[in-house]
Amino acid sequence: MKRLPLIITIGLFGALAGGYLLYTKVLNKPLVRAWDVVPSEAFFVYEGSSCDECIDELRASSVITLINRAMFPPEEQDSLKKVTDIILGNFKQGSMLSLHITKKDDFDFVFYLPFTAQLKQQFEAFTENLKKEKGANSVRFSDREYGSVKIYEATWNKQTFSWLYIDNTWVGSFTPILIEDVVRTYNQETPSFRKEVAEVAKLPTIKKDGGNIYLDLKKTAQWLSLFSRDDQSLLVHQFGQSALLDVKISDNSNFVLNGFCLDSAKNPNYILSTFSSQKPVSFNLKQYVSNRALMFASYGISDGKSFSRDLLNFSERNTSLQDTLKKIQGTYNVKLENLVSTLTGELGVCWMESKGSRLTKVLILNSSDTEEWMNTFNTLSEKLSIDTVFYERFSEYEIRELPLYRFPEKILWPLVSGFNTSYYTRLGKSIIVGDDLEELKRFLEDVDREETWGKSVSQNKFLESTLLESNISLYVNTPRIWGVLESSLHPRWKKFLQENRALIRSIGMGAVQFSHLNDSYYTNISWNYKPGVSQGIAATETRTTNKIITNVNETLSKIFVVKSHISKNEEVLIQDSTQSIRLVSSDGKILWRLPLDGHIAGEIEQVDFFSNGKLQHFFATPGQLHIVDRLGNYVKGFPIQVAEKDIEFVSIVDYDHSKKYRFLVAGKSGKLWMYDKSGVNLEGWMPKDLGESLFAAPRHYRIRGKDYVIAIREDGNAYVMNRRGETLKGFPINLNARPAGDYFLESGNSLKSTTFVVVSRDGFRIKFNLEGKVQLREALVKNTADARFSLVPEKDEKSYLIMRQESRQLTLYDDALKQIVSSDFMGNNPVEAHYLNFGSGKIFIAITDTTQDLSYVFDELGKLLTLVPVESHAIAVRPLDMEKIRIYSIHGKALTIQQF
Repeated sequence: MKRLPLIITIGLFGALAGGYLLYTKVLNKPLVRAWDVVPSEAFFVYEGSSCDECIDELRASSVITLINRAMFPPEEQDSLKKVTDIILGNFKQGSMLSLHITKKDDFDFVFYLPFTAQLKQQFEAFTENLKKEKGANSVRFSDREYGSVKIYEATWNKQTFSWLYIDNTWVGSFTPILIEDVVRTYNQETPSFRKEVAEVAKLPTIKKDGGNIYLDLKKTAQWLSLFSRDDQSLLVHQFGQSALLDVKISDNSNFVLNGFCLDSAKNPNYILSTFSSQKPVSFNLKQYVSNRALMFASYGISDGKSFSRDLLNFSERNTSLQDTLKKIQGTYNVKLENLVSTLTGELGVCWMESKGSRLTKVLILNSSDTEEWMNTFNTLSEKLSIDTVFYERFSEYEIRELPLYRFPEKILWPLVSGFNTSYYTRLGKSIIVGDDLEELKRFLEDVDREETWGKSVSQNKFLESTLLESNISLYVNTPRIWGVLESSLHPRWKKFLQENRALIRSIGMGAVQFSHLNDSYYTNISWNYKPGVSQGIAATETRTTNKIITNVNETLSKIFVVKSHISKNEEVLIQDSTQSIRLVSSDGKILWRLPLDGHIAGEIEQVDFFSNGKLQHFFATPGQLHIVDRLGNYVKGFPIQVAEKDIEFVSIVDYDHSKKYRFLVAGKSGKLWMYDKSGVNLEGWMPKDLGESLFAAPRHYRIRGKDYVIAIREDGNAYVMNRRGETLKGFPINLNARPAGDYFLESGNSLKSTTFVVVSRDGFRIKFNLEGKVQLREALVKNTADARFSLVPEKDEKSYLIMRQESRQLTLYDDALKQIVSSDFMGNNPVEAHYLNFGSGKIFIAITDTTQDLSYVFDELGKLLTLVPVESHAIAVRPLDMEKIRIYSIHGKALTIQQF
């Protein structure tokens, strides 16, 4: 057999095959695009735009400025500026950047630019100039090969910038390992990011915007963990898969991302699937959201039955949860399966700031059958309560306790979590559940006073810029949330927050929303900000003052800041040496003057005497109780003459928030009197004689539904009494110390764990409970034998400070004994200290040296906010927008109002 023809044939086919492979794999190999080399580990990819104006708007926003500061700290700006200028100068349509997690608390970007002649020329000139620099600014250049691709690197000041070229694409990053990830993706060793967002990548994009963001929602929890040490909830872990969002600036003050989540609507692995049968609904719960809210999550439900079914389908894999629900139904003979199906309109969770900067939650349920919810709750409450069912009247509400661990979480998981304890009540057609009794009462009080988002002009203005109808909305009150978040941040980001407070304060309300539409979810993410702040940050370093001075004919002695119920603006009441009081507006205008017969004892407090939302001013002078309206007129029946002519303290008692006020008066001799609104001295207080003067004002507390009145004498004997003035069993208790300053209530889950805190002058912190037992006696550190201590409570009783005064130094510690303020200016001089926490991280400490008539104001970190001491013998501090504060002070015959 002749082999030659066979060999020729095989050779011919081999040549043809080789030629084909050479043509297809080498000569006709498609160019590699930036999208082909983005590593799959990216959290999102931003794709540039051809709209130069849109890009410029983005760069000028506070949001982008904040990101730039996070990426490139000011101390590194000089060395990085030339690189970033080249990248940003060439970042247009066809350019991209991807964001990657690089450490447990850090992230970085990879930049992808079309490799044009202009970019090549700029980068070559940049590298040549750097090579000429000597000394501390010198740069070391190197190159290396990785995966058959050459990587170039420039290193200076412990900073390395790496870049490479792949076909017509230039890729660069300040994290070398990310460049290696790009090479591995190019060599197809790892998948590309485009596969992670394959479905949304098919969607068309808008041309005249600031670019597009392709987001991998599956990595959201991992991304958030960079900033916070707290564990992320399942809601974040399994929310959705991917999204495509357009980027733009709206009204020059709103950073907006909007687009679609496509691949989550009917995927039972994602929480979005539970709303696949729902239509978007309006945000009507805004009428109940307190202005003090940090965040509010609203879930829109148009069909309770299908929602109940879809929520069950998602949660049925949680077998322990299902077993628990079955056990509850069987043991206590209640039907839980029907509750969720009656939900209609909205289900909302409100996060509030509580004592110690911790978060508390309030759950709001809209139902077509609130009776069924209340009956179920009441049944469980009665069967689970030990001895008696806990309930408390508060204003028009009856609050009950449901002593079942995390019951709201069990029936509404994963949309609702927490609620170790549950207190509930009815509000109209809604059920309100709180995990903290006192915070629930404050929440209801805000609703009654219409201090809610629905009644706020500024909040409504923001809400009108968001989706008016949605299925899932998370509203973030950004200015208020930083103070609570700070404690859970990683140290790196806590420091970043402290160093960039002015810029961060410029970021306003934000919203993340998803609205069901066919088989997808229209998505809107928006954050408003104050325009122009990012360019003027440096100006905040040098504080300017705006001073208003109001002079009167007499020497001023006292100052009190109050609020107008009409304008909601601050006003100031001042008393002079002739005992007259004046009401002064925040712009320094005297509104009225009222002569009195004596000096005011204690504080001026505002009351709603007629329970109609209008506020009056209550105060006491020797032998008299006064209530004056905002126009300076006495309420009918006042002033009231009382038997105590030597009043030292006076407190307002409102047992159940019904506005049926009682006035608790303490004389310097230790006699206690209780008067009703008509001036009648009540039985048991005619007077209640404690035998010696008190060291601080007596006060009323409602604890676990019971009323307690506490009074502590100067010699350290503590009394706790009931409403009738009867001393409770175990009291009085001798603390064997002379307390100083004031006292503080630490709330617990029981009477035994609820304690009162006092600090003795000689340096002991003492805690005693309502059973009359001392729980703690702790010696405080002192440097000199003559050191004096006292307790300074926060004005709303959120926390307290401990003040130590020594001959050369005054020091303030928080309740964990961490040093906050240390001052060499005051030493052992007599001082008046005020601790003010207005929420949202706006915490101030004001100290007046009454010997030198000088006042100092510090922030929560102990930083002095006034460049020079304020000349005054009394001071009041209130927060303004951004980092500014308003200080009211009196000195001589002048009231001064300043902004710092």
